[in-house]
Amino acid sequence: MRHRPDPTLVALADGRRVALDDVGDHDGSPVLYLHGAPDSRLSRHPDDGLTAAAGVRLLAVDRPGCGRSDADPGRTFATVTDDLVAVLDALEIERAAAIGWSAGAPFAAALAAANPDRITGLGLVAPAVPIDAYDDPAVHDAAGPGRRLFAEMAAEIAPDEVAAEVAPYALPDPADPDLVAAQIEDEGVVDDVPGGLGHLVAATVECVALGRVGLHDEVTAQASRLDFDLASVAAPVTIWCGGRDAVAPPAFAAWWAGHLPGSRLVEVAGAGHHLAYARWTEILRAVTSGVRPQM
Repeated sequence: MRHRPDPTLVALADGRRVALDDVGDHDGSPVLYLHGAPDSRLSRHPDDGLTAAAGVRLLAVDRPGCGRSDADPGRTFATVTDDLVAVLDALEIERAAAIGWSAGAPFAAALAAANPDRITGLGLVAPAVPIDAYDDPAVHDAAGPGRRLFAEMAAEIAPDEVAAEVAPYALPDPADPDLVAAQIEDEGVVDDVPGGLGHLVAATVECVALGRVGLHDEVTAQASRLDFDLASVAAPVTIWCGGRDAVAPPAFAAWWAGHLPGSRLVEVAGAGHHLAYARWTEILRAVTSGVRPQM
């Protein structure tokens, strides 16, 4: 098994710690990477050399309760934003871009909405949609039966109650790597990247490194309506989706594009949910087009 260095831990004012991997070109353009669910900071592209070659300093952050970050029960999209700003402050980074993959998309959008003066580019990759989006018939019809059932539950009971029902099934307990690998779709796509599947499995298992509270909170967030205003996003936005993504189908990306005027939508024909692995350099360059390295 490849050795992975321990993450950087940033202490917050309330005593919690946020874990992140600070990789790539330390003198490059800073980019926050927000993972999916169940997931962790490790789900970025496995070759940090590509990140460095793109001139990017990538800050891959574990959300509260995921990976090695301390839990924050009751957290919301907006409160996680506060943690991310604290990370930037601790690292003395004034401005950065942000990438939200899958379930990380609403968190990345929340960060951009709350910090228009600091977030200079936003990338949403294979984006999941908030529960609000299921009011749109196009989203509802495109979602798989499991997601539609999830939306129906969220319409009837509180988000925390939804999580109590759903979270135990989101990841095997214990999180055995072989069982996790069997759950991951599009293995042919990630197999095109050396170490891709193994890396993604490790990222998923890492989600529950400190327990399953964070997984519960991730599902709670997915069942919650947005607590921020998408209209406040001022950064340029690019949205990538795979034409055959069964987890976050193109209708999800179209919903985001419709709620973020001026955004650019890139649909990759034949790609699935893990298209970021094949498009990593393109994604980094797109979100940093307005960010200059800080000297």
